[in-house]
Amino acid sequence: MKNPLATLASLGIAAALLHGAALAQAGAYPGKTITLMVGYQAGGSVDFVARSIGPSLSRRLGQPVVVENAAGAGGTIAAAKVAGATPDGYTLLVGSPS
Repeated sequence: MKNPLATLASLGIAAALLHGAALAQAGAYPGKTITLMVGYQAGGSVDFVARSIGPSLSRRLGQPVVVENAAGAGGTIAAAKVAGATPDGYTLLVGSPS
C-alpha cells in the first residue's frame, strides 16, 4: 500500500504548480480594446454614464475603452450582442434597471 502522506504531498505540489500556471494566464487581461455596449441612444443618461467611466477605466486598465450604442427594444439589442460576443471579458454591457 502506498504511503497516504506521500500521496497527499504529491497532490499538494501538483495543485500549487497548476495554481501558478492559472495565475500566469490571468495576468494577460486586458490585452486589447474593451467595448462598453449601451442599449440606449447616444446622449441619453445611460450613454452619459458609459462615456463618463470610459476614460477612467481606460487609464486604470491601460487599454482603450470604446462606447458602442445599440439602441432599441429597451436595451435588448445591446444585451443580445453582448451575449453573442466571445466570452472573454472584452465586451461589457452598460444598462439601466428600468
